Amino acid sequence: MPAGMKKQHALPMALVGAGVGAAAGFVWLARSVNNHETRYVDGRARKQFPKRRRRSTRLVADALSPLGKWWGQMPLAAGLAALTWRTRGKHAALPIAGASASAAALAWVLERALPQRVPPPGRHSPTEPAFPSGHSLQTTAVALTTAYILQQEYRTPRVATASLAVLLPIASGLGRIYLDRHWLTDVLGGYLLGVAIAAPALAGYQVAKPRRRFGRR
Repeated sequence: MPAGMKKQHALPMALVGAGVGAAAGFVWLARSVNNHETRYVDGRARKQFPKRRRRSTRLVADALSPLGKWWGQMPLAAGLAALTWRTRGKHAALPIAGASASAAALAWVLERALPQRVPPPGRHSPTEPAFPSGHSLQTTAVALTTAYILQQEYRTPRVATASLAVLLPIASGLGRIYLDRHWLTDVLGGYLLGVAIAAPALAGYQVAKPRRRFGRR
């Protein structure tokens, strides 16, 4: 294979590898949770957050909550995908829409398929599924995919895209722990699955996006 073709396929292959690695990490974590091997870590992490939560901080955490729900993230992702399709093409729009739909569907399936453990006391319903955190899953998948494509297609400032890709999922996950709705490992499991969705979506984007020809701007 020519060197140019190797370089062209290196990034998509690396992204697929990252997705597979994240999925494998989730399987390992899910097994550890199911075997009650994470109780100490989860308990220690919960103790780092104050028992009496400030009203202002609670409002911020609650404000981020819709971004981790299908009814919050999917309309935003659909709107952005439509705009991206119109201005840049379907190669940039489909990964955003695909990551959004896949994350919402996977969160729904896992809530019903995985054995569940007792959630933190702050959970409204003790029987509501907790692992993995659907908020962390959906926020991570959509934010990573969207941020990368925005940077590649529109050359948005790296600070802005990095904030979207990293800070938003972190804030969403910490918000769930702060509100005592999820254990630490619930959030980590959501992060891993979010990466497992975003990475192959971006690999597909890298393969499908038009290549620049030499001598043309």
